[in-house]
Amino acid sequence: MLCANNQDAAMPCKSPGSLACKKCLLVPYCSKRCQVAHWPIHREDCKSINNWQPSWVEENRVPAFMGSSHTHESYGPNKYLWGNVPAIDVIQLKDNEGVDFKNPLNLLFPASGDMRNVILSLVNLHSHNGPLGIVLNDKEMDIVARNAIFLLTFLVEDDPVIAAEYVLHIWYSALITERCQSFLQNRLRPIVKNVCDKIIHKPASSLLAKTWSFGNASLRLVLSRDKWFSFLSYFDVPEGLTKDTAQRVRQAVMLAPERVDYVHRAMDLKTPAQRLGMFKFRVDGILLPFSHSREEFTVPNPTLFHFTWPIMDSLDPTSGWPLKSFLEFNIGPTKSDIYGKLYHYLRQLFVEFHHRLRAFPVRFELLQVDARSLQLDEKKFDRIDVSNIADVCFLGIDETLKTFGPLLQPTNINRHATLITLFLNAVPEMIMIKEKTMFPPDNMTEQMDKVFRYMPELLQPTTTSMIKIMMAMNLVQDMEGNFNMYTMIYAFNSAALRSGLRMKDTHTIIERWPMRISQELTEQAKEYFALLLSSDHNGQERYVEWSRAV
Repeated sequence: MLCANNQDAAMPCKSPGSLACKKCLLVPYCSKRCQVAHWPIHREDCKSINNWQPSWVEENRVPAFMGSSHTHESYGPNKYLWGNVPAIDVIQLKDNEGVDFKNPLNLLFPASGDMRNVILSLVNLHSHNGPLGIVLNDKEMDIVARNAIFLLTFLVEDDPVIAAEYVLHIWYSALITERCQSFLQNRLRPIVKNVCDKIIHKPASSLLAKTWSFGNASLRLVLSRDKWFSFLSYFDVPEGLTKDTAQRVRQAVMLAPERVDYVHRAMDLKTPAQRLGMFKFRVDGILLPFSHSREEFTVPNPTLFHFTWPIMDSLDPTSGWPLKSFLEFNIGPTKSDIYGKLYHYLRQLFVEFHHRLRAFPVRFELLQVDARSLQLDEKKFDRIDVSNIADVCFLGIDETLKTFGPLLQPTNINRHATLITLFLNAVPEMIMIKEKTMFPPDNMTEQMDKVFRYMPELLQPTTTSMIKIMMAMNLVQDMEGNFNMYTMIYAFNSAALRSGLRMKDTHTIIERWPMRISQELTEQAKEYFALLLSSDHNGQERYVEWSRAV
C-alpha cells in the first residue's frame, strides 16, 4: 500500500503507507507531513463521511420503494456477469474422498456464471495432484467469452502477479490499463483469430472445437462458427467508445436518478466508511484500494462494453466472495477499505490459482448451450454444481434432478459424488404465498423482537430506523419452516425418487444455510448480524446436496 500522497505528478510519494487517516481508515500515509499535504484532496471525502443522509430524508419525502408506484428491485440489463452469492469450494476432499485420494476428479458447472467457484476450489485443492477435468457451460455468450479470456490470461501470461492483476480488472473494472488492453489485443486475440481464419467457410451454426495446451493444462472451447467470430469482439473496444463516453454509459445505469432511493437504502445499511467506498466504486467502476490512483485506467473494458453497460445496478463485486475471507484480509492500516481488501484478497487468490494451474494436469472444457442441451459423451462427474437453476423461475427441482442426476458418478466408483443445488428464492416465495393464501403468515412481532435483540440500537427512533428494521426482518425469517414448506409444495422427495437421487442427510460440501445468523445471541452474533445486514445477502440462501440413491 503506497502513501496516498502520490497524485503530485512532479513529486509523487513512493513510500509505503504505514499510517491511516484516523477519521475514515480508508487512506494510508507514510508520515504526518504527507497527510497534511494530501488533506486538500482528501478533505471532501473525509468530512462527508459522517454527514450523509438518504435523499428522501434530506428532501422530506416518501422514498420511491415505499410509494404507490413502487418498481421492481433490479435496474439495468438482467445479466449476471458477476456472482451474487459467495464463492464456494465444491471439492472439499478432506470431508469427502479424503486427502489421500489419488483418482481423477471431474467437475461440471452446467450453468456456471463467472468461474469464482472453480478458482476457489482449485486454490484449496492442496493434497491432490490430478488429473482434474472441469466442464464450464453457460447459455450466455458474455459469460463463456469472459471465462475463456480469464483462463487464457492465466495460461498465457507466465508472471502470476501480472496475470492476476489483468484478470482482476477484466473481471470487475469498467476501465482497464493500456498495458492490459495491449495484452488482450496482441497476446490473446491472435490465438482466437487463428481459429476464425480456419473456420471461415464452415456453416454458420456448426459446432467447432479448439483445444489449446499449456504444459500440464489445456483449454477446449466449443462454439458455433458464428459465436467464434463473436468471441473476437470481446477483445476490441467498440469504435468511438472513449473513456468518458463509457463512463457516461455506465453511470446512466449505476447513478440513474430514478434509482437514487434504492441505492441510498443500501448505503444507509453500511458504516460511513463502507458507504464511501461503495459510492466511489459506483462512480468510477474500478476495483482498487480507495486511495489508489486511477490515472492509468483509461481504456473501456472490451469484455463488458458493447456500447451498453451490461450489468444491473444492484450487483457488486463484494457479493461474489466469502465475506469473512476478504474482510479479514490484512492490507495494513486502512481497515475500513472494503474494496481495497477485496482487491488484495482477489489478487492473492488469483496468484495462487495461477500456481495451481501449473502444479498438476487440469483440463478445461467451455461450452455455450442451454444447460438442458449439454452433450457430454457419457461423461460422469464427481461434483455437479448447478447454481440456482433448480429455483422455480428456472428449471425447477424435478427437471434439474432428472437432467443432471444421471451425470453423477455411480456409487461403486465414487460414493462421495455430489450434486449441489442452490435456492435463492424459496424462502421469499413461501412468504409471498402465505400473504396471498390461507396459510398462517409468519409472526412479525416475534421477528421485530429478534431484530431488536441483535441490534438494540434500532429501538432508538431515527429518520431511517424503521426502514432498517424492515430490511433487517429479512434476516430473521423462519428459514427452516419456509423451506420445509417449499420442499413439500414442489415434491422434493418424489423428484429425488424419479431421478434415482437422495437428499444427503449430512452436508459435506457447503452448509445448508451458510450465511444464516446464529441463534445464540453472542456479541459475535450481533456483529455478524450487522455485517450481513450491510451486505447484499440476507441469510435465506439455501443449499441442498444430493447423491445417488444406490
